[in-house]
Amino acid sequence: MAAKGFILGKDAVNKAKTFDEKLQLSSKASATVASVDQKLGLSEKIGAGASVVSDKVREVDQKFLVSEKTKSAFAAAEQTVSTAGSAIMKNRYVLTGASWVTGAFNRVSKAAVEVSQKTKEKVENAEQQEKRQVEDQYAQVLSEPSKAAAAASEQQSSKPGPAPAQGLIL
Repeated sequence: MAAKGFILGKDAVNKAKTFDEKLQLSSKASATVASVDQKLGLSEKIGAGASVVSDKVREVDQKFLVSEKTKSAFAAAEQTVSTAGSAIMKNRYVLTGASWVTGAFNRVSKAAVEVSQKTKEKVENAEQQEKRQVEDQYAQVLSEPSKAAAAASEQQSSKPGPAPAQGLIL
């Protein structure tokens, strides 16, 4: 079922691409956006605004040393968390629970890998089956004219020909 859904989704994307190529919606939209941007100069204005904001952020950072203070706060927090984590992991109940969760996670991830592999195989099988059906239909369409010709020649051979000429021969 998942494989059929995947194929339907894949088919829908291909149809959408074909539709877009036919009507050239993406290229028209891109051209319109570029035209509006060129008329209004949005790219330049946004770039200038970003540059001004970046300069102001740099000035504030240099004035108040925000970056340095933030780095030291993160380093201290990291050290505290590491120490607390070590103390917690020394507790046997926590360690047992963590081991159980890890094992459960490993089993779930293994099952997910197996499911994805089987889904992939089903998708491939469904695509091959669909391809075979198309090929069979195509072969059937090609063989129908030859069957019709064979049937016509069979009918001609089974029908008696015109009766031999009878009558007065001079």
